[in-house]
Amino acid sequence: MSAESDATRAGGAWPEVELAPGTLAIADAHLDAGPHAPPALEFEAFLERARTAPRLVILGDLFDAWVGPAHAELAGARRVLDALASLVRAGTALDIVHGNRDFLLEESFERRTGARVHPAGLVGRCGGVRTLLVHGDELCTLDHGYQRLKRALRCAPIRWLAPRLPRPLALAAARRLRAASVTAVAHKPAESKRQQRAAASALAASARARQLVVGHAHEFRDEEDGELRWIVLDAFGGPRDCLRWGPDGAVEAVSSAAAPRF
Repeated sequence: MSAESDATRAGGAWPEVELAPGTLAIADAHLDAGPHAPPALEFEAFLERARTAPRLVILGDLFDAWVGPAHAELAGARRVLDALASLVRAGTALDIVHGNRDFLLEESFERRTGARVHPAGLVGRCGGVRTLLVHGDELCTLDHGYQRLKRALRCAPIRWLAPRLPRPLALAAARRLRAASVTAVAHKPAESKRQQRAAASALAASARARQLVVGHAHEFRDEEDGELRWIVLDAFGGPRDCLRWGPDGAVEAVSSAAAPRF
């Protein structure tokens, strides 16, 4: 398996999958993959409950930072990777979208977990309803500085170099980027950080999707204007942090911790 090229979206196409009834989607777990990370017990417990789901889609920022093999070798990260691999072995298909914190997830992560990485997102089909699933940072179109930085960081030379850095250097770079991101976000005008409805409508239209599901904003919203239903999930651990598909393509926002089994 290999991660699709970012050119997928540029060409106006996304990979498509069937979202069988019972499929789940979450976003923004922001797990700490650093050298002193505590066990991700809530996330591991969720994966145990999700074993009854035919598919799990994670809409980016699974990790708070990720620089490739340097993180994958750490004990806390290995525990999460083992839990993901166990979910896949149990029969749940696993799809992961790049977030703004873990856009360096690539083929080695796929091999380690059995997941499929979709850098630009994917289209899901269920009950005749097409749903576009992306991280959601691409909807912050008024934040021009962030969008420029995003393009720069995801260029081919950096994606080639990052996994090859020595572990101390790679982890130091991840810490610096994380600190710089926190500082920059704190000083930006609120409006520039918001996801824009016009951008959501245009993106969904380009995928011929009637539903758009994203994360990134860490605050639940569910809006419908007759042409598009736009759902933003809470960050993992929030009251409406998990989306569940029904047999007719309908979706329901629930808590990932609300029930012993989905």
